[in-house]
Amino acid sequence: MLKYMINFKRTFSGFTLVEILIVLFLVGLLALPFTNMFIFGVQGSHDNSEHVLAYNLAREKIEELRGLPPELIKSDYANFQEVFQDRPDFEEACYNEDAFVKYFSDVFTDKAMTDDKIKMTYSRLRQIYPKVYLKNLKTYPEDYRFFRRVVKVDEILQLGKPGNLKKITVMVFEKDGKRIAQLVTLVGQQK
Repeated sequence: MLKYMINFKRTFSGFTLVEILIVLFLVGLLALPFTNMFIFGVQGSHDNSEHVLAYNLAREKIEELRGLPPELIKSDYANFQEVFQDRPDFEEACYNEDAFVKYFSDVFTDKAMTDDKIKMTYSRLRQIYPKVYLKNLKTYPEDYRFFRRVVKVDEILQLGKPGNLKKITVMVFEKDGKRIAQLVTLVGQQK
């Protein structure tokens, strides 16, 4: 019977600490690639949502411009350069279109209004905006706080054809200046 008890103990003995640590190490080693895939997936999802917001901003502006008579469609520089007039930090933006593109945006959030420079730009833009786009300037939800939107308009002359054709480019930038969305369309009116 004693012999039976000794065999019983050996048959039902537990795992040692070393065996458990080896198994945990192997499981961790196998799980590491899946963890990286999860992290990259989350980052990719975040980047995709930013791009969707940016393209929505661009698409919204294109539709807004399509609703205007063609003779009123002008670039933001032509319409709003005076927003930066008499402002020491933005002098170059008032006289240089490339500098204007670096600073201008018509995307504002309520939380951003705590910054005095942004608040001044918004108040100046709010006065001019209805004359240009025939509607009031609106604020956006906080999801849009890191975006800037700029419109460029180029006249396209067609030889031998009467008409007024314009190429509209809407660019959306991140706060660090990287362009993440750009939509281009043509708008015209045949005479």
